Amino acid sequence: MMQITLLILTLTSFVVFPYQKIEGIEKLEGIYQGRIEDGYSFCYKTESGLERTIVFNEILSIILEKYPLYINKHVGQNFIISFTKDIIMEEKGSREVSTIIRLQKLVSGHHLRK
Repeated sequence: MMQITLLILTLTSFVVFPYQKIEGIEKLEGIYQGRIEDGYSFCYKTESGLERTIVFNEILSIILEKYPLYINKHVGQNFIISFTKDIIMEEKGSREVSTIIRLQKLVSGHHLRK
């Protein structure tokens, strides 16, 4: 039963609405900075070594069950983040929504393989 529910959740999370454009799945390694008003904030390093902050607007509920990011327990921890960036078309224009679709906690000293 749990597998069926998970499959349905996974399939429904990839439904594309008429006014939505999905750019593809991206992946990065980042340190969780905490919950902010607009979403979940992570710090990451660019290929040139510059530190940047990225805020994800949404996260799959199944991920929040495993990693409850709405509490401060995971602040400062390192994760591999798989996410999508969707362009949502609205009457006023368009907006970008980034959604975490997979989150993997890294053990100290381990890093994302490129």
